[in-house]
Amino acid sequence: MSSRPLPLFVRLAGAGVAALVLVGMLYASGRVATTQAIDSESRRAEASSILLASSFRRELDKFRLVPIVLADDRETRDALSTRDPARLAQLNRKLEALSDETRAAEVYLLDARGVTVAASNWQSEDSFVGDDYSYRAYYRDAMRADDAQQFALGQRSRRPGLYISKRVMDGDRILGVFVVKVDFSSVEREWRETATTAFVTDDRGIILVSATPEWQFQTTRPLSDEERTRARRLLDYGEVPLVQNRLYATGEVAPVGAASRAFDYVEASEDVGKGWKVHVLAPIGPAIAEAVAFAHLAVAIAAVALAALFLLWRVHRRGVAARIEREANTRLTDLREQLVQANKLATLGQITAGVAHEVNQPLAAISAYTSNARTLLERDKRDDAIAAIDQIGALTERIGLITRELRGFARRASGEIGPVAVEEALAGTALLLRDRLRMRGAEFVTTGSAIAVRAERVRLEQVLVNLVQNALDAGARTITATVKENGDRVAITVADDGAGLSDDMRATLFMPFKTSKQNGLGLGLVICRDIIADFGGTLKANTPAVGAEFVIDLERAR
Repeated sequence: MSSRPLPLFVRLAGAGVAALVLVGMLYASGRVATTQAIDSESRRAEASSILLASSFRRELDKFRLVPIVLADDRETRDALSTRDPARLAQLNRKLEALSDETRAAEVYLLDARGVTVAASNWQSEDSFVGDDYSYRAYYRDAMRADDAQQFALGQRSRRPGLYISKRVMDGDRILGVFVVKVDFSSVEREWRETATTAFVTDDRGIILVSATPEWQFQTTRPLSDEERTRARRLLDYGEVPLVQNRLYATGEVAPVGAASRAFDYVEASEDVGKGWKVHVLAPIGPAIAEAVAFAHLAVAIAAVALAALFLLWRVHRRGVAARIEREANTRLTDLREQLVQANKLATLGQITAGVAHEVNQPLAAISAYTSNARTLLERDKRDDAIAAIDQIGALTERIGLITRELRGFARRASGEIGPVAVEEALAGTALLLRDRLRMRGAEFVTTGSAIAVRAERVRLEQVLVNLVQNALDAGARTITATVKENGDRVAITVADDGAGLSDDMRATLFMPFKTSKQNGLGLGLVICRDIIADFGGTLKANTPAVGAEFVIDLERAR
């Protein structure tokens, strides 16, 4: 006997409740995804600011060394003491070569009165030789305190730069002051080419160096009339208005840790000495939109899955369950693959800053070796130049290894199950997470991994990356991957010494949207379990005395 259909008002009420639940889930997942996106962009901005500050600090240190070395040079003191034209001409040529080699804008020597006696631009129409710079703060401060620095516009070029000065002494007698002008245009160009919104401020919050040219000499905070007048007088900014930057004036920027959806940018900053700071701004709008879209996709997939199951039940009652079930399974498989790929891309976003750091380090070294090789070739030191070029080749291979692994991880899985070397999958996991492991002070150890299993390389690596990242989020310092054979099965055990799992956490470990993370969606382990099940294996959690322990059981490849 067939069952009677439910009354219309009951069916409408059920549909209304389902719609309200779906809306609630969309809202909640969007809030969680927003917080997660802001945290991710904050970490990325912090990593970029640390990297750029380190590079900027090295650049400054290089130029600060130049006047120190020159001030202690015997030829400098002799030229100042004797004013011999031949010695001054020799010093001019020396400063010209030094400027070319160090890429300093100008290098020049002032006598005790502040008049230029030798300069790297001695041959140009705008030569500094004979010019009086006694009015400059970098001259007066160096005469009084031995060394100084001043950011100002050039007297002739009106181009801004940092003037670093050092007093020249002969015993107790002051002979003059050496000055190096640093032009940051190449730094600004590099920042623009990498699409990084970065800039440098002084202790007043005045923007001195910026990837955005129109921001130069704007401020990150309001300046009083007295501060503005004093800044122009001391730092020779000319007639620039020193107005507050629009983003800061309209409250669109929030520091790391305080950002929310109400702001458009998150800001990270690092000190580089003398009151200067390197700032990095990261827009959070696109990241939030992407994260919310992914969260809504996850909810939509879950809703579609539930709707499909309900439809299967209804169709089964009508006698055509077999055909509908096949169609629904095909649809669910496609949706699951989309969710797996979306989860992989979200994971990829979390490790992008670390991979960028891994690539930037050899790139910086390649730049240094290239410059050295050129110099060595010019000096006819062929063997040393070849050695530098060999180092460039080795660093290029290292970048290739990192980018190949990143491309392999990002591509959509083929779905073809076959022999996979566990050792290669673990090595890929270690490479992708190397920077994050280093930043957390954690160690990833593997043992007994020279075994092949039946799986698919990209998706197996995705599972391993998820497990290691969960261990890092739990505060683990040592993460161990142990591979053991058991007949025709292989067990891959990932154990850590982190915070571990409570009984409540274990009870909901593989349930969708159940998570102990503040910003998590509760889908990572569900997806991992489904991937391993697709390989014909299992993923389970053990109960160790310390930390957490997950075991992947797979068929050994023959």
